[in-house]
Amino acid sequence: MLTNILWPDESQFSIDKIEMENETIIMSVTATNEKGICPYCQEVSESTHSYYQRHPADVPLAGYAVRLDVTVPRFFCDNECCEATTFAERMSPLIEPYSHRTRRLASQQQMVAFVLGGEAGSSLLSIMGMTVSPDTLIRLIRKVPEPKVTTPRVVSVDEWAKRKGQSYGTILVDLETHKPVDLLPDKSAESFAKWLKEHPGIEIISRDRCIEYINGANEGAPYAIQVADRWHLLKNLRDTLKKLMEGKRACLVAAKAIVDKLETNGSNQDVPIENRADSVRLPETSPKLTKAEEESLLRRQRRQERFEEAKKLHELGVSKSEIARRLNINWRTVSKYIRVDECPIYAGQRIGARNFAPFMDYMERRWEEGCHNATKIWHEIRKLGYEGARRTLGEWATKKRKSASSSSTGTKKVISLSASSAAWLLVKPEDKLTEDDKQALERMKEADEKVAQAYTLGQRFTGMVRERQSEALLPWLEDVGESGISTLVSFAKGIKQDLAAVMNALSLPWSNGQTEGQVNRLKLIKRQMYGRANFDLLKKRVVANPLIC
Repeated sequence: MLTNILWPDESQFSIDKIEMENETIIMSVTATNEKGICPYCQEVSESTHSYYQRHPADVPLAGYAVRLDVTVPRFFCDNECCEATTFAERMSPLIEPYSHRTRRLASQQQMVAFVLGGEAGSSLLSIMGMTVSPDTLIRLIRKVPEPKVTTPRVVSVDEWAKRKGQSYGTILVDLETHKPVDLLPDKSAESFAKWLKEHPGIEIISRDRCIEYINGANEGAPYAIQVADRWHLLKNLRDTLKKLMEGKRACLVAAKAIVDKLETNGSNQDVPIENRADSVRLPETSPKLTKAEEESLLRRQRRQERFEEAKKLHELGVSKSEIARRLNINWRTVSKYIRVDECPIYAGQRIGARNFAPFMDYMERRWEEGCHNATKIWHEIRKLGYEGARRTLGEWATKKRKSASSSSTGTKKVISLSASSAAWLLVKPEDKLTEDDKQALERMKEADEKVAQAYTLGQRFTGMVRERQSEALLPWLEDVGESGISTLVSFAKGIKQDLAAVMNALSLPWSNGQTEGQVNRLKLIKRQMYGRANFDLLKKRVVANPLIC
């Protein structure tokens, strides 16, 4: 009974003895076949020459590692024409020739290797009683043959980063089976077109608006229907609105401005919102700046100086690349400075109040009791389980002191919203906005007529994409052209250049959503590999993985 469970039906073994040695089960078995087949000439022989032993590892039993001591016969080859005089019996159903582990053990180790990689897989298998080195797991992955690529009907293409910002590859996904089809080592129109030519029959290609993939699809599969990804369309719109808001400092300040009520009967309510910032009363004596605030102020002044210098050089006809070289800044920053009327402002970092959430009530109570020593409060909440740094608590205490100082002088600080946050307000559905968001949005729209117009156009576009209203695209493009908003006009120009694919995006169900998920999976696998993510190995784990076939 035990023999039937442990060994495959094709093999004939008898168990001689079982013993323990150093927490390893050693099973002594003997092959009982009285005849063997010569692997060279396929002649059957019954003449036994001798016996030899093999000691392969096997799958664990009851939590213990298992080693087999297998006694295997050697036979004479009776074929006079055969080059072999003797041969050993093959135990292929159980063990591969020259292997040090059984097939079933190698299969389990291979599965773990595909899921966890070398280092992590080796650590887990050691706990499970299947000790193996990371290098062996890598070899087990590489032993898997290259998968046969079946041409999909609907394929999606997207990029993935080998080194972010430096080099990229391409992933192709079958949108009907939700499985990765292939990985390409680069992101180029030539390699994508070559792949498409080698796999004729593709009917639909879903892609983002990358010019490389557009050109590759046009060259490699000119008769395929191209579909622009809807998520990327919305992202492109938000990026466009972010560029618009970077030059609207007054709107960003108005969106976040906090104006105190006058001590009179609320006459401040009748002041137009764009003029209310003038009614904010600054304290007669400014509080002393912290070292971090002084450094931030210096950075802001240097940024303002670079902005003004870039504007002057641009007016003199100096090229963007030359301005970037002279000012030692990125050419993209030069483009941003030239595009906007005022130096972009950046919102400060937020204190990670999320870490304080379980302790906030205690901290507020201690503060109200008069304990304004951040270090003392930090030591107290450390005993309650807080694991954050003292510096973070110090920032919280500094904000509390400034808030109390501004309250005592009857003023509040005027701060600004970031351009990125403002862009989100312009594209979010109205029912997803909080009351504070709605108030900030209204202040921005009242402060600048162009922003109000951009909001209306942005909402129309996002609604059109979400509801797939292809018939509304052409009227929207006409209205954008008449609006005179340069950033949106540029965005609409790009839409017109890819009009067919965008129209297909608004009428067909296909998108790159599944592909984005596969890219996330690829990045997880790549980061698990501890620097051993060579392209061939990565491709095996992503595409040839037997767990997804």
